[in-house]
Amino acid sequence: LRERLVAVTEREVTLLQEQIIAARQLAAAVEAGEAARSAQGPETAREGKPLRMATPAYSMAREEEHVRRLHALLTNYYAELQEAARTLPSEEELAARAAAQLDAERLSRIPFSIDKVRLNGAEASTALSQITQRLSDPNIPESRRDIAPICGIRTQLFGTLIASERRSLKPVGKNHYIARVRLQPGDTTLRIRENTWEVQLPKDVNAGDYLITLYAPPGTPPELHLFAVDDLLAEQDPHIPAWLPDEINLSPRAG
Repeated sequence: LRERLVAVTEREVTLLQEQIIAARQLAAAVEAGEAARSAQGPETAREGKPLRMATPAYSMAREEEHVRRLHALLTNYYAELQEAARTLPSEEELAARAAAQLDAERLSRIPFSIDKVRLNGAEASTALSQITQRLSDPNIPESRRDIAPICGIRTQLFGTLIASERRSLKPVGKNHYIARVRLQPGDTTLRIRENTWEVQLPKDVNAGDYLITLYAPPGTPPELHLFAVDDLLAEQDPHIPAWLPDEINLSPRAG
């Protein structure tokens, strides 16, 4: 309904602008005619009632004000559309959240502390289920989708810096962000803005792929979790939500 009203308003603005242009052209023609008659002199001038310009001028001023008001309404509407594009999920994202919600409801939850950073496979499945629940909760407001937090990652092995990089986390809605990273064994420090988290990965294993999940609602301490992709996929029935971005490239193992 709102879109139809906007379309009607746009047509009305166009019509009023055309009327104003026509009125201005008419006023210019009248002025030109009066100037021509004045140039002919009094001997050829005809007596008659002068054309009244007060009414057209008044009508033009009123219609110009009406156009300005309608333009202001349209400007506000387009500003709301731009803000919605930065926050509201698409229809595809809403459908993916609904599908993930159905999957999360059938899974048993493995409780864990929100302060725990590195999770095992079962805890990782629960963490993803909690994100799904929040994304499906209509009482939790959406967040901007054009802001991607930067995560600094530094890994030391036996006191030597062996890896350092910066990765952006993908926003998935409602102050949730996620990224897939490859980490080396050793002592890893994750830094996002002024917050840091320390993680110790086994020194006797090879580098592996991990998921970082960040929940950072305004006014509360951020919640970050890290878990190995292999640990999650090794679970018998892991929660792999449909809302995950394509670049995460996470799919259950066959069999």
